[in-house]
Amino acid sequence: MDDDCEVLFVANLATMLGRTEASVREGMRRGVDWLPKSFKMGTRHCWLKADVREFLRACRDGENKAPKVGRPRQTPPTLRDIRK
Repeated sequence: MDDDCEVLFVANLATMLGRTEASVREGMRRGVDWLPKSFKMGTRHCWLKADVREFLRACRDGENKAPKVGRPRQTPPTLRDIRK
């Protein structure tokens, strides 16, 4: 990866994320949340290096976590509740 280039393509992004090019392409096709937002330059998908670094920092800090799904838990009964 050329450090002078500010625009990343699929191969560069795959290297930066530690994934294969195929998984990045499949992720783009499915619209997964572990990929930063891309744009098209001509026919190629691109990412700005600064945006990818910001996205990774947000992942590290827990800002990109999906909300937990499922039924909310009820508080467990206490001995005081059982005696009533």
